Amino acid sequence: MVCWGLAPGPAGFYMAGMDTDRLVTNAPPVAMLRPGGRARRPEDREREIVRAALDLFVARGFAATKLEDVARAAKVSKGLPYLYFRSKEELFKAVIREAILEPLHSGADLVATFQGTTEELLRKIVGRFQSFTETPAGGVFKLAIAEAGNFPDVARYFVDEIERRGLQLFIDVLKRGIARGEIRPLADVTSAAIMLRSPLGMYAIWRWSLAPHTEPKLRPDAFFDTYIDIHLRGLRP
Repeated sequence: MVCWGLAPGPAGFYMAGMDTDRLVTNAPPVAMLRPGGRARRPEDREREIVRAALDLFVARGFAATKLEDVARAAKVSKGLPYLYFRSKEELFKAVIREAILEPLHSGADLVATFQGTTEELLRKIVGRFQSFTETPAGGVFKLAIAEAGNFPDVARYFVDEIERRGLQLFIDVLKRGIARGEIRPLADVTSAAIMLRSPLGMYAIWRWSLAPHTEPKLRPDAFFDTYIDIHLRGLRP
């Protein structure tokens, strides 16, 4: 979508001479038009910026991507990302929310409402995760780990918002199975949940880092089928 630029005003003049490594202004985003004169809603522009950042961060790395690059990929003016995000780190957090937090919320809703067996539930969750890893969103795991030492605030955000919720999802699956008599009693449910979660996270990291250089190629279906088989054999009563 083509951006026709910012409406004239103080914010526009200020952005024209800004230092692009720093925050510009807290002024509200001004209206922009799509071709044909239709308004481009602020929330649409924000999501377009986040999605462009996701693709670039995963492909190039966080440090190597400038906000100017993100603006160009999102087809918005150079200064517009600064109207939505106070810094590149805040944009990184928005990428994490867009890529992983929303699917986690969907997974929690699935666990809360699923009517089938716990084995069927686990297979559905793993199937969703497999599909997720094949999209650029799956590369955010690798990105967060790679940049954790350089951007500790983002790393803490990832742990608090993603790691914690992901672990809780598997804790809830296990407790559900135990309550229904479909999973044997476990001495430490949290440790078992970590054992369920960790191979999936490591697969996502590997998929977006070493996998293109690995021979022979791993068949994803075979990996996830084996993952499910090993864990179910250890969890069944």
